[in-house]
Amino acid sequence: MTSILLIIPYFGNWPLWFDAFLKSCEANPTIQWFCPTDCVLPKAYPANITFFSTTLADLNKHVNDVVGAKVPLSPRKFCDLKPAYADIFAKQVSDYDFWGFCDMDIIWGNIRKFMTQDILEQYDIISSRKEAISGHFNLFRNTPEINALYKQLPDYKTLFEVPEFKWTDEIVLSNFIKEDEVFKSMNLKVYWPFILCNQENGHDSHQEYYLDKWLWKDGAILKLKKGQPVNEVMYLHFINWKRTIKYNDVQFEGIQTNFYISYTGLHYHLHTEWQHFLNIFKNVFNGYWIKEKRRRKKLKRKSFIKRVKRKLRID
Repeated sequence: MTSILLIIPYFGNWPLWFDAFLKSCEANPTIQWFCPTDCVLPKAYPANITFFSTTLADLNKHVNDVVGAKVPLSPRKFCDLKPAYADIFAKQVSDYDFWGFCDMDIIWGNIRKFMTQDILEQYDIISSRKEAISGHFNLFRNTPEINALYKQLPDYKTLFEVPEFKWTDEIVLSNFIKEDEVFKSMNLKVYWPFILCNQENGHDSHQEYYLDKWLWKDGAILKLKKGQPVNEVMYLHFINWKRTIKYNDVQFEGIQTNFYISYTGLHYHLHTEWQHFLNIFKNVFNGYWIKEKRRRKKLKRKSFIKRVKRKLRID
């Protein structure tokens, strides 16, 4: 079986849903994770996750030595470094056929069901997004040529050295793969025909509205409609609705094998009909997109006022 290592540095505090993340990793025993972190290590965790305790400062020194740049490393800045992970963590990736990167705001489904042996044998770069590199899940064949691919990116050291997040992992690398003649000459095969997570369209990608919409069952992530499975995805990506998650009932060592995921939390039991009704009522008058419209109107007003003030000063 083709071996896979996913690299996920994480600094700060473990997220609220961390136990559920661990449980979903455990259900993928043939996938390995490597997590450099300054967080307190959990007392119990899956055998297929390796934690490496370090500080951001110490890792920053190592990163600078490897990439030959002065990187202002921060938790957000790791995203710009993702294409260089095979060099930064060369010792860890050395024994694997594929290495990749992912995010922590994820609950995994059955990864091997989507990353089939046929796909892994045929393709060199594999993304969970359609026609774009995915920062939340992407695989690269472990070869010297691919591992050094980031060095072909225009001004890559500048991208690494500026404090601002430059979208090197997704936009810059995607454009390079699509447009650069150097990449085309490498004859590498890229797999990105489908969206493999819960990003069906722009609205679903950024905010959930519903209770009990997702079910993690025996290692699979299932989308529910009227309580029945209608679709399976490789993983559930919270994106910005992780901000609405207020609780997590799931315990890594818990005996339950199934749990539900709502935009408000992760739980073992379904919501009542009354709770569903109240949720619908809330969304009509104070849901995400209602709040978003208010926010945009407020920004427009501020922008208008600034323009008026600027005009008055000029006159």
